[in-house]
Amino acid sequence: MRPGPCLLLLLLLSTSAAARDGSSGRALQLRTLVAPFRPGEVPPLELRASAGLTTLVQFDFQAGAVELTEEGGLVQLARLGDGSLVVALTRNLAPGEQVPFTVALEPGAEPLRFVVVTRREAVDLRVQVVRARHSDGEDAAEHVARELLAGPEARPMLALPQAARKRDTRDARAQVQSVVWMGPRLFAIVAVWNQKKGTAPWRLVQARLRTSLADGVLLEWPVRLLPGPARAGKQLHVLTSLLPEGASGLEVALDGEDSPGSFKPLPPAAMDESP
Repeated sequence: MRPGPCLLLLLLLSTSAAARDGSSGRALQLRTLVAPFRPGEVPPLELRASAGLTTLVQFDFQAGAVELTEEGGLVQLARLGDGSLVVALTRNLAPGEQVPFTVALEPGAEPLRFVVVTRREAVDLRVQVVRARHSDGEDAAEHVARELLAGPEARPMLALPQAARKRDTRDARAQVQSVVWMGPRLFAIVAVWNQKKGTAPWRLVQARLRTSLADGVLLEWPVRLLPGPARAGKQLHVLTSLLPEGASGLEVALDGEDSPGSFKPLPPAAMDESP
């Protein structure tokens, strides 16, 4: 896919357009997204684009062919020589409107799914997509997580503001109930339950964390999620992850199938009390 002259011109003009857009109150973001382990089972990665600006998507791995299913010409995609992808909108998308596309990975692997949206509060100028890397101590972390799931209801608790820890759907609710810090590693117990009797249980398929790094880049990544037993109509899960050095402003999102949750802040005390 070769970029057309209009798209290249838009890319060249994006710096001055970004300065103008910054005055409108929308945050101009630099983000790093960690690709999910099983792209087909979780909501796609979201790119926040705006007409008049371009979003540059860079990959730290070899990305293959791009497939855009939308035929209305709302989104223009162009590959650059280094494998990066330029995304541009011909008009801003309406609330709830999404344009999906996929990026192929290695043969036999599920393609990486994306959706392009327009957000009133933020625009992505650059998005770096990276692969998850295995860290030392994952087996030990899973053991601790299973011990937390198997333990009594009286677990170590960190008080969380109600507004910061819930995710509601029409018939279900997901809530972070407690947080435990062990050095730089976070464990959080999440409960999911139905609010309407007789409905199928809401399925929590992924949890993501987001933090701001020292250079101002927002880092978003899927965390390890271990399901536990159902007790009194409530399904328990434990999510766990190492936090990067210098992280601040930690937030969590709880995702259902094709229904990504919005990020909710964990209180500053959680970061301050971690050794």
